[in-house]
Amino acid sequence: MIPHPQKISSASPQEPPLARRNCSWAAMALGLSLLSACGGGGGGGSTPSASSGVLLTAGAVTGFGSVVVDGTEIEDAQAKVLRENADGSLSSDLVQLGQRVRVKHDERGQASQITVDAALIGEVSAINSTAGTLRVAAQNVSVNGSSALGPVTVFGGGYADLSNVSAGDLVEIHGTPVYSSSNASYTVQATRIAKAPAGAKLQISGKISGYTSTAGGASFTLNGLTVQVSASSALRPAGSTLADGLQVTAFSNAPLSASTLTASHIRVDRNQDSASVGAKAQLSGVATGYDATANTLVLGSTLVTLAGATVTDLKGKQSPVQNGAYVLVGGSVNSDGSVTAATVKVRTADTTAALAQVLLIGPITDFVDASSFVVRGVPVDATNITWATACPGVSAADEVLVKVQALQQAATNVVQAQSLSCTPTVSTQVIRKQEGTASAADLTAKTFTLTLENNTVRTVQWNEATSFLGLVAPGSTDTVGGKSVYVDGYLSGNTLVARVVRLDDESAQAPKVDGERFRKPRNGPAPQGAWTEYRNKRN
Repeated sequence: MIPHPQKISSASPQEPPLARRNCSWAAMALGLSLLSACGGGGGGGSTPSASSGVLLTAGAVTGFGSVVVDGTEIEDAQAKVLRENADGSLSSDLVQLGQRVRVKHDERGQASQITVDAALIGEVSAINSTAGTLRVAAQNVSVNGSSALGPVTVFGGGYADLSNVSAGDLVEIHGTPVYSSSNASYTVQATRIAKAPAGAKLQISGKISGYTSTAGGASFTLNGLTVQVSASSALRPAGSTLADGLQVTAFSNAPLSASTLTASHIRVDRNQDSASVGAKAQLSGVATGYDATANTLVLGSTLVTLAGATVTDLKGKQSPVQNGAYVLVGGSVNSDGSVTAATVKVRTADTTAALAQVLLIGPITDFVDASSFVVRGVPVDATNITWATACPGVSAADEVLVKVQALQQAATNVVQAQSLSCTPTVSTQVIRKQEGTASAADLTAKTFTLTLENNTVRTVQWNEATSFLGLVAPGSTDTVGGKSVYVDGYLSGNTLVARVVRLDDESAQAPKVDGERFRKPRNGPAPQGAWTEYRNKRN
């Protein structure tokens, strides 16, 4: 077998040639033209003009090459990845499959900020494995196993499936809060269920009812919980007021007391990151509150006006909107935070559309065989792929650059490949993972040395967009020196520009990444154990 021309050596001097897409992101946001339909290639076609304003894409992460949100690729090489904390501050984070995110970007599809946006954080009090439901912080959560109803629930943070979740666990739930007017509460249809990091604060979203002013504060009901607000409870955005019917997220530094939440902070939920009236937006979620007379529906906390909108299924055929359907809405943001839709895509059982698939572009890691490997931190079952046909003349191995289109499977975090190519036209910097021991941090140049397990030395550069996880960004004292780390980044010449630097050890500070159950141990055999467990379950 001949070596792959795009096989990436850990010491390769620079990136493979990259092709840029020439799609207009205004067309994406308003017309929902997925980038995969726009065509790649660096020649021909005009380059879009610079954005005249910020665009917002909010939805579920369905892949990586750049970051893929509900089937749409967004270049994230220069984007900050952040998480909003209970006190409103922002901290670095890592994007993982199934998370709900808010992406600020321009019309070229260049993201400046990605905010990870969990729907619920709290303690598990009950699990119904048969029904696929959980009770978390007195809120209802449903596991979705049907692609027709929306993204299939991904399990992560140390969980492989629902059987790994135990009562008393602190969990982080991503998904769409689906409101039921009959019982005036929400059920979160989960796109991701993960074990929350130690120290995570309680977080609950819902619609205010029974609002009452009290001495020095207020109280109201949120999804069956009583929320107590004191004079010390922070309210944001500044100048907001609370009232019945308002959608909010309540944070607490303390666990629930019976059915009462004492709020440390309350965020009024509109379309964060899109303050400009008329800003273009792409939003997704489970449709609720559909009003055929008013021609409106609700996605999570957002009222969507459908008058004048083109409504189709994933094949472009006219399709009715109904409650419970997963929809992708493109439109513009109004002054009250609502959205006027220009286009609506209704998700169906069709799994051939980009919206229903997982897209992964990157080098293979943790290779076991041609049907078992990891791409961009996501374990891939390529049993349906004939490697010799998909990649003629190419040996399957670590570091081979691939493009995988896959389906998320129920009850596992392994995706099932539907197609695979070893000669992808890539639209972004190729992100790869390297691990080793950090040393010699240069605080002026913002670099450190990474010594790989084969003793190859790599210079790593960080910048303002780099996320440090389980570590403090290097400061007056070298805080990475001597530590085992993973670095996810892209090559610029011989330098690895870091997107993420994360601690690699067994401590509680080390973040849990989905594919690490399938990782290849340093100086150890290929990770057969996790794959054997998966195959036994599948068979």
